[in-house]
Amino acid sequence: MVCGKGEEYPYLEKMNGFRVEKLKDNSLESKIEYLKKNGKELDVLILYGITDHNLEMAAVIKKINDKCLLACALDMNPDFADRIPFYMNPFYDYFDNLDFMWQSDTEMTTFLNDKWYWPVVCERNGYYNLEKGTSNVEYVKFDERDNVLLYVGRINDIPKNISMLLGAFEKISDKVPDWKLRLVGPVEEPFNEYVDTFFDYYPEMKEQIEFVGNIEDKGKLHKEYEKAKIFVSTSVLEGGTPNAMSEAICTGCVMAITKIGAYQDIIGDGETGGYTDTDDEDAYADMLLDLIKNKDLAKMSLNAYKRGKEMYNLEKIVGDIYGRLCTKGL
Repeated sequence: MVCGKGEEYPYLEKMNGFRVEKLKDNSLESKIEYLKKNGKELDVLILYGITDHNLEMAAVIKKINDKCLLACALDMNPDFADRIPFYMNPFYDYFDNLDFMWQSDTEMTTFLNDKWYWPVVCERNGYYNLEKGTSNVEYVKFDERDNVLLYVGRINDIPKNISMLLGAFEKISDKVPDWKLRLVGPVEEPFNEYVDTFFDYYPEMKEQIEFVGNIEDKGKLHKEYEKAKIFVSTSVLEGGTPNAMSEAICTGCVMAITKIGAYQDIIGDGETGGYTDTDDEDAYADMLLDLIKNKDLAKMSLNAYKRGKEMYNLEKIVGDIYGRLCTKGL
């Protein structure tokens, strides 16, 4: 893995044999310099997303080493896809040079295959337990979990819509006094001001809402999922399946999400939780209350775990990607 200056991955010590090289900076020039120096030795170059830098790097590697397979892990949503003039260069050449590209949710994969000339496959963002070195996560029984609604991710208003999450929980808090909302992740500016104002209006909510901060230790983060009964997300837009959702469903959290592209993959026919539209705070509050009071909540938790094991096992997903690359000549 080649990354830019300042990017830290503290969990890499748990990944035996995984090599990381750091560039002197994040500039396109540094990336091109790396490819010119090492490109002839590459068997596969995997790029993430469609960016100006990736368009340039794809063109460079094809000139240096035409035997190198070129793959792209897309991170697309409909708005972004509609803005790309895929029929014009440099986009057309970029897609035409790709040997393999994938999207991490079924709905967007179908959307792209209907829209573009080039095939896109669905390979979901899976979960791997770094602490134990396996995707086979053990299930923690529902009655051993806390009455916690858990959010994991960046804490902001757009696109995560955390103001709606706080507002929805406040609406039902008096009906579920023994439940807490835990938010794990960095609070981004200027959302700190919103949080301060929220607690000024609802000081009593400090007893039920906790901002935990960022948790870089993957073992500690895994325990957060194991202790929680319900995972919450109010995002207005996501590119594919958010990592936190795959982590949550694989550990057996009941899912309470908004109607992002991956919602159907996560929810199924409602057996793992519920969903609402992305901008309906009242409906989301009602859904949370319905889930908390649902007599089948423990069954939903086990259903979520089973669905996660079936669809989001990272070892199976990586094996499938490797197999597809082999059919391309790896």
